[in-house]
Amino acid sequence: MGELKGSNATVDKAMEIDAFYKVYQKLQNVIFQWQEERGQYWAQSLVPDKNYPYFSLSRLPEEPVLELVKRLLEASERLCPLEELHSSWNHYRQEQKLESQELFSHFTLAVSGVIRLARQSLPENLRQKAGTEGGLVCPICGQAAGLSVLVPPIGKRVLHCTRCDHEWPGKRVGCIHCGSEEALDQTYLKNEDFPGIEIVVCQACGGDFKEVDLRERRVEDWGWEDIRTLPLNYAAEKWLHEQAQKKILI
Repeated sequence: MGELKGSNATVDKAMEIDAFYKVYQKLQNVIFQWQEERGQYWAQSLVPDKNYPYFSLSRLPEEPVLELVKRLLEASERLCPLEELHSSWNHYRQEQKLESQELFSHFTLAVSGVIRLARQSLPENLRQKAGTEGGLVCPICGQAAGLSVLVPPIGKRVLHCTRCDHEWPGKRVGCIHCGSEEALDQTYLKNEDFPGIEIVVCQACGGDFKEVDLRERRVEDWGWEDIRTLPLNYAAEKWLHEQAQKKILI
């Protein structure tokens, strides 16, 4: 167990995140409105695959994604030629880097909105099945698990997808990225400014992830919770750098 310390850079990042909250809320409202207005129309084209993941990024239809991206761009008072949107979408779903970080963010929000709509349209039997079987990737959209969540009353662990908000059972211990269950591979870091949340660093794969204990805190918006706690990620990066420097000195 370790303690994450803040820094001036971390404070600056926290201020940036606070400023971003209003923008985040505005764009989320655009997504909710689009789902209400166009959800019934697009639901018929969001056909699940026969096997997991039901709605992988590579199979997601282009039309609803681009329609929602356009609305998000309009809300942000941005314009983008249709040809560039088509090209950017092809790069995005192949998980290739986009030149515009802002456009990348809009595609990420749009994909999340479309897949959440698709998840809501799943037949009940498929939704229940996806909620009872485990694994390291989301059975709905194929995204790697984003968060580890401990739920009341005994702290049972579920994995949370930050793309579509789906949750499924996870092993009580171990890395949610590589699956290592070796206790010595896991280091838990926390900061008193963020009670109920720890950063877990895995020495086996070099990855890290957040673990949220719902017995200590309440979360209403998981997307915002992940963004709001980004200072923990920055502090963890600083901690890892310091550990690397110590090894060099030794």
